Amino acid sequence: MRVLSQSELLRLSRTELSVLLRKIAGELPGLAEGSIELRNAHANLQNIRRALAQPRPGPAPW
Repeated sequence: MRVLSQSELLRLSRTELSVLLRKIAGELPGLAEGSIELRNAHANLQNIRRALAQPRPGPAPW
């Protein structure tokens, strides 16, 4: 698993980010402790949470 960048993640919708978060979180138990895959998965989860916390432009208020 490679680490996804913030710019990649910000191109995804909130729904897509949520699905990706659940998918990666579900894979955690199958990853070997101390492995690069586990570290990358944790980095991805952190990056996804940051992307979800970013304010997103919405429809115009008028």
